[in-house]
Amino acid sequence: MLSSYGDAIAIRMYGEPAGWVYGGAHRHLEAFARWASVPVINLECDRFHPCQALADVMTLREQLGGLTGRRLCISWAYSGSWHKPVAVPQSLLLAAVKSGMDVTLAHPPAFALDPVIMQAATQFANQTGANVRVTHDLLDGVTDAHAVYAKSWCSLAHLPTRHGDAVDERAMLAAFERHRDWCVDEQVLRHAAPDAGYLHCLPADRGQEVTDEVIDGPQSWVFQQATNRLHAQNAVMAHLLNPGCLA
Repeated sequence: MLSSYGDAIAIRMYGEPAGWVYGGAHRHLEAFARWASVPVINLECDRFHPCQALADVMTLREQLGGLTGRRLCISWAYSGSWHKPVAVPQSLLLAAVKSGMDVTLAHPPAFALDPVIMQAATQFANQTGANVRVTHDLLDGVTDAHAVYAKSWCSLAHLPTRHGDAVDERAMLAAFERHRDWCVDEQVLRHAAPDAGYLHCLPADRGQEVTDEVIDGPQSWVFQQATNRLHAQNAVMAHLLNPGCLA
């Protein structure tokens, strides 16, 4: 029925609607895609956010030019709210290494990404000549990076594995509170390469993930990045609904 109402179906689903069971929302989108007779666009699920990753790479290209060999730090950052999926860092990691970027993934041990995604990133990196490195030290991750993308995401270790089970919220909050110092301020950003930029998918938790001086400062690329969501998603629809127009 939904396929008969329009030329495409766009779905955004993660968190509470899927009971916070990791992968549950993504499986719903796969079911829609299997049975729909029109394209299904992932506007963000609990595993991936491809639309955001397209805008991210577009912004990186505009700012840095060719991306091969450029250094990107994808970092976890503290937030007072744990209700954030891993979709953004996972899609960005895959898109960046596919573009040839050398990626340093920085996060406390409790905030590791999906091992399946990490394996895929390594495989893509082998194909493009990129490098993927993991560190548990924020400054180590930021050092000499051409771009710093720091945002918060939840700990997969504390999500339920079955529908009906609850999030281990006490453990989740404890993991967050142990790392309140993971915030990108001007001092942290000074460790990056000269003229490095700060990125975030927005909305950012100011004073927690990032300071006002950084997100509103001259090294912030976030508003250009947000604008590029319009252009990137227009390209997705143009490609899906009229494939020949982008040839």
